[in-house]
Amino acid sequence: MEPVSLLPLKDHIVEILRREIFSGELKNGDELAQESVAGALKVSRIPVREAFLRLEAEGLLERLPNRHMRVVGITTTRLWQNFHVLAAIEGEIALQVVSGGTFSGVGEAFARCRAAYEKQEWSILRREDRAFHLSLSAALDNHTLRQLHEIQHRVLFAGTMDNLRPDWDKVIALDEGIWRAVRARDESDLRRAVYEYYTVLAQDAVKELEQ
Repeated sequence: MEPVSLLPLKDHIVEILRREIFSGELKNGDELAQESVAGALKVSRIPVREAFLRLEAEGLLERLPNRHMRVVGITTTRLWQNFHVLAAIEGEIALQVVSGGTFSGVGEAFARCRAAYEKQEWSILRREDRAFHLSLSAALDNHTLRQLHEIQHRVLFAGTMDNLRPDWDKVIALDEGIWRAVRARDESDLRRAVYEYYTVLAQDAVKELEQ
């Protein structure tokens, strides 16, 4: 673990631990103590405790009776399960959007994806692709669903997809299929498009994990 020097500390600690969990450096069942992590990162225990709480809420750490945390490691099975659950969540959100929501923000988010793709600005496209998908829950004006959607995205994308180099031709085509189905209010095509998007990303993530 490398020392943390930037603020906010808790967010950087979360990123470091999440990355080490998804990379396998921190293995399933490994026990973490606030004192040891704080010492390794050369920070106080307070931001470490806050980071532990965040990762516990994300399901990547499990609290032990001795107040330590145990790593809930990432396996290919868990990865597939997580992506499929996220596909189900987003698919249902998208269906609610087309059945009665307003989705101008979704179109604007896709336009930003398309612009980044055409300019081959891959780091920007990575960010805008995530924003496009989160725009679906934003369109519902439902804080509970938006929080659920954002948390699942953060766990999977910060832990896995941010480290991959996806086929952006394929990703933008899948995003376009989702937007086309939203615009047409085609519920059947929309469910299929969302599922296909997450299946493709899951395949890439599993391949990376197995290497």
